[in-house]
Amino acid sequence: MTKNNNKPKAILPRGFKDSEKQLLTLRKIVTEVIEEECQKFGFVELETSSIEYTDSLGKFLPDIDRPSGGVFSLQDEDGQWLSLRYDLTAPLARYVAQNYQNLVKPFKRYQSGIVWRNEKPGPGRFREFLQFDADVIGIQSNLIDAELCVMVVNILRRLGLNDSQFKIKYSNRKIWTSLFEKIKASKEVESKILRAVDKKDRLGDEGVKELLCEGRKDKSGDFMEGVGLDNEQASMILDFMNDQKQTSDDIDEFNSYLENFADYPISFDPSIVRGLDYYTGMIFEAELLIDVKNTKGETIVFGSVAGGGRYDKLISRFGKEDVPATGISVGVDRLIVALEQLDLIKAKSRPLVIVANLGDNNLSEYIRMASEIRDAGMACEISFGSKNLAKQLKYCDRKQADAVVIAGDDEIKNNKISLKDLKEGSEISKNITGREEWKETKAGQKEVIREDLVSALKEILKI
Repeated sequence: MTKNNNKPKAILPRGFKDSEKQLLTLRKIVTEVIEEECQKFGFVELETSSIEYTDSLGKFLPDIDRPSGGVFSLQDEDGQWLSLRYDLTAPLARYVAQNYQNLVKPFKRYQSGIVWRNEKPGPGRFREFLQFDADVIGIQSNLIDAELCVMVVNILRRLGLNDSQFKIKYSNRKIWTSLFEKIKASKEVESKILRAVDKKDRLGDEGVKELLCEGRKDKSGDFMEGVGLDNEQASMILDFMNDQKQTSDDIDEFNSYLENFADYPISFDPSIVRGLDYYTGMIFEAELLIDVKNTKGETIVFGSVAGGGRYDKLISRFGKEDVPATGISVGVDRLIVALEQLDLIKAKSRPLVIVANLGDNNLSEYIRMASEIRDAGMACEISFGSKNLAKQLKYCDRKQADAVVIAGDDEIKNNKISLKDLKEGSEISKNITGREEWKETKAGQKEVIREDLVSALKEILKI
């Protein structure tokens, strides 16, 4: 008989990760703060589809030159191409175009969701990640763009960051138009220039100049093809993106709102261009100024955790007239990494109590206890595995339970229950080998009457 060697390997594709309890809990903490701030500014929640027709998404990704345009795609039975969404903005544009007549305008929405990028993965750079977006449809004034930046400052402050640890930088895509005319850049080259400039934070001026000219080799040895400009053109671009004195009518209107928030860390920076091609006006980016450790233990400046801007022509792709629109995206998972390194966020979970199972003859009583504990707002599970108490206690320790309830035949007969505070007695519990030894160990342990089960647990857990 031949052996079957075609079993699948239990491995993840490159650039993907499984999200476990710690990250999921932290995501909820961060997204709840962002949601609350969005609601204060009048936003309502919307959830768009994870899959769109590929032509609905368009070709707006920074990695537009890659096969499939940077998206994950599949062909439907009817021959039409479908793609996983690469951001939350393109699906919103489709939704607005599809439901335009029924929307209350201006339409202000927020959404949290997973997005997918078919691009080269790297340290801390995944092909699937969580984004949080807030967008405003139907307001032409740049005052609303400034308000979005103020809202992001409020969010970062609420998450514990102080003003020396981050800044919001803004610019305008329109101010680049005159520069493109000066250096005689074609429309095809313009987007390549903007994508090169967008890498300034990561590569610095010299790295950007290399990308604007012949190209550059990154640390992994991969060669990034350059735009093909000459040295004079590249120097003009570098001078332009470092000139802080530029202005325009859009920027002046934006600044008139910010005059009311002089203590907010928001400032002009012409090198902010954003990599996506659909931006048409004001653009902004939230950058953390803190030093963090990467996966190799190297100290790096953290960089951007949020960004966005105005995209007044995106909805018109669906046959509508130009509809003014602007929005901001927050990279929730990246933000969590920074908050953890600064010790500003910790995963909190509902206290967990485990009812030890010393015999199925008492199962009905164990079920009643668990129900009372859950009704009181605590998490509770009954041990249905080994009847060996030592193994159950070790399970409690590995599960990081807060307390364990132990009631055998004698305790139940005498209307008594033994409780153990596992946080206090965890180290001792690891070395217990039997029930008699457990009974002799007093650390974190107390005996109460059956009726006092819930009140005694609340006292132990301080709730």
